[in-house]
Amino acid sequence: MKNETIYRNRYRILRKIGEGGSSAVYMASDNESGEPVTIKCIRSDGYSDADIKDIAREETRILRKLDHRAIPKVVAAYDDAFVLEYVPGNSLEKVIAKGGKLKEKEVVRIAKELVDILGYLHRQKEPVVYRDLKPANIIIKPDGHVSLIDFGAARFFRHGDAADTLNLGTYGYAAPEQFGSLGQTDPRTDIYCLGRTLEQIIKGKPSRELESIIDKCTKPDRDDRFKSCQEIEEALKKYPIQVLGHRAIYNARIAFLAAAAALVITFTSNNYESIKSYAAYDAEMRLPAVKDRLGNAGLRIKEILKERFAIDLDEEIQGNAVLLDMFGEADR
Repeated sequence: MKNETIYRNRYRILRKIGEGGSSAVYMASDNESGEPVTIKCIRSDGYSDADIKDIAREETRILRKLDHRAIPKVVAAYDDAFVLEYVPGNSLEKVIAKGGKLKEKEVVRIAKELVDILGYLHRQKEPVVYRDLKPANIIIKPDGHVSLIDFGAARFFRHGDAADTLNLGTYGYAAPEQFGSLGQTDPRTDIYCLGRTLEQIIKGKPSRELESIIDKCTKPDRDDRFKSCQEIEEALKKYPIQVLGHRAIYNARIAFLAAAAALVITFTSNNYESIKSYAAYDAEMRLPAVKDRLGNAGLRIKEILKERFAIDLDEEIQGNAVLLDMFGEADR
């Protein structure tokens, strides 16, 4: 749709926000309420009319069951599109593209908010598995808080289902079970996607405490991951205490080594002349023994050369001396 188009005699199209495999998303103004809205139109190419209705119906059905400050609410739904509250801000993907990856403190703050959102989804009477957590679907709002958008890949978790109807997700973030043949996805799938997202947005190597949390989130076997978002929440609560504890131990070690080094330097400075005299005396005592050893080594080398190779080193040296004298005379 072009800008300024009036959609459904109610929404004035302001601009296209983005376009995916199955939909195009627009920012519009609701002429009835005056509020900005987001319109998600299901693309007709590659889909039958029945498929388009199913896609729109399933996503709106999930969203209408949810009531969370970080999830946009449904304003209206149609056969080929639906209208949502507009979420101001930029995607985390764009934030990183513009300003670079984030410091660990900011990553942990975002992680806590994402864990809260995912935990809310998983605690529903019919648990919702989001399945597509990635920086492009996380909005950083002007106040710094996060919102989750695009529930196109989300599904209800149903006990007893053998597998997902469709294998959806984004390569690089999707869990192994999202590629099929490993059973249906469940809340631990979102935990894997969370870990992969944190890996991608952090600047440099994380602290070993955060790295441990990420590692447990992203275990290939879901049985080895955190069992729930509540477990991750508990781990994140302990995280600053563990960081401070390890830093205190590290600082104590540095202080001990510094004190030891200072002690050695002080001792050396105060006893410099004594140490110098002792070193000179020690060298004087050792030097004759070293000379003797070198002399013995030289004799042994001469013996080996004569016994094994029939080379008389003394004769060779004398012969070379004669030659040198001869060339010296010629030069003169």
